[in-house]
Amino acid sequence: MLVSMAAALALVLAATSPLDWSRAQTVTVVATEYGFAPSRLTLRVGAPSRLHLENHGTELHEFTAPAFLKTVELGNPDALNADRTEMVLRPGEQKDLYLVPRQAGRYPFICADHDWAGMTGEIIVESAP
Repeated sequence: MLVSMAAALALVLAATSPLDWSRAQTVTVVATEYGFAPSRLTLRVGAPSRLHLENHGTELHEFTAPAFLKTVELGNPDALNADRTEMVLRPGEQKDLYLVPRQAGRYPFICADHDWAGMTGEIIVESAP
């Protein structure tokens, strides 16, 4: 019980303190026809992350992860679409999404236009130590 109370207190303190996004862990994902590299991402609850997406393909690609995006604190929500379910990247485009995962779990991500071709992946959010 003491461990869970300490973890809860750490999350409350993190939520009330301004985040230093310059210290965020960068995770780079490259989209091409028809895949993501890497296709498995590992993040940690409470740890600020910079999700850096690059489209190296010749087609428009999306990074669609609605279940995951509902569980994070966003540093720059304007990088997402209006529904806050995905980032859209034109060929050659790069975008950053700053976020803090708030819930451990496994979350799928896809390219909404190309998931049929295997353009899918998984985000694993591990509990804080």
